[in-house]
This record gives sequence, C-alpha cells and structure tokens, in this order.
Amino acid sequence: MQIEKCKHPTKCDFVGCSNLADYQLSTKGLLKRELAFCEKCLREMYVEIGKLQVPKAVEAPFKIKKRLRKEER
Repeated sequence: MQIEKCKHPTKCDFVGCSNLADYQLSTKGLLKRELAFCEKCLREMYVEIGKLQVPKAVEAPFKIKKRLRKEER
C-alpha cells in the first residue's frame, strides 16, 4: 500500500465530504480501485489511527545500557 498525490480530479470517498481529493491510497490490486481522500479527511483519519496504533520507540544499537555504564565505573 502507498499514498500518493491524485493525478485526476476526484471526489473524496468519505461519506458526507464533498471536497476534491488530494491523495489516493493505492492497494496494488487488493481493491478494485484506489481510495481517494481530501487533506482534511486524511488528517482526521491520521489522528484516529494514532489513537489505536501507537508506534514504540526502538532502542538504538549504539547506546550503552545503564547497567553496563555502572559496572565500568
């Protein structure tokens, strides 16, 4: 899946939104067509997804853990 700019003028696919779409979600054949979203609906969707799916921080491989730092002193 990837999100890209709309190449053709299309109406936003959200129910009740009458704006023209700025972005489209390409599913690479999983759906019959791309889903189109305007800027406002895409931002609202991003906020709602952020409430459900929170990314976790990754520990950097080059940082020395606190336990190792204390043993060296």
